Amino acid sequence: MLVLYQVLRKLLTLSLYIGIGVGIVACDNGRNEATDIVLATPTNTIMPTARSISANLSGVQVAMRVPPGWSGRRMDGGILIAEQRGSVHNSGKLLGMQVYVFVHPISSFPYLVSSGTHLAENILEHIVSEPSLVGNSVISDPQSFTWDGNDAAYYLLNDNNKNVALVMAVVVANESQLVAINISCPLSRADNLREALPDLLTDLWVDNALMSTTILDALPNPLVYPVYDNKPMPTATP
Repeated sequence: MLVLYQVLRKLLTLSLYIGIGVGIVACDNGRNEATDIVLATPTNTIMPTARSISANLSGVQVAMRVPPGWSGRRMDGGILIAEQRGSVHNSGKLLGMQVYVFVHPISSFPYLVSSGTHLAENILEHIVSEPSLVGNSVISDPQSFTWDGNDAAYYLLNDNNKNVALVMAVVVANESQLVAINISCPLSRADNLREALPDLLTDLWVDNALMSTTILDALPNPLVYPVYDNKPMPTATP
């Protein structure tokens, strides 16, 4: 149960990603050369090289593009790419945009799913209904959509540190794995997140299949984040 809680918590908590993101930004780009794949484009003009990071996450091969000027790292639990925006003085607040991708087996949610249900939406609905998981955040109702023929869902988040996030989940590999994508940024740049999606999701590969960016048509434009009203929120406890 504790493992399941920790997985569900990943879909809601930004502080973990903030801490890791700061470490990525602080690292020298040269240190990532061993884990990053450099894709050089022949040209007579000096241009920033596009990079890609790949990892096997819970049996699912995931690869994603690292935008020029960003940093990225493979981790045990997923892949994180972060915009380089300098140091962070408030450990709970983002200064730049970042994307965290992780994968978890559907079998870990036996009491959340059943045959014939929309798996991704069902899991996200359970998460947002749990006060202990929501913590100091406000979250929109999950909305379902179809991503390349797979069940998918998303919700929007706004937290007490003035961070916002778009969280998407898609069921893949014969409905055996859940791929979660958490895209977050400071509230002051909330409008930029929707505009950045085409670039951030370009060259996202899952099990050697390129994920289509046409799913953006299923998302509202602009994204309407829930309003955080500074009222006391339940304390998150396992």
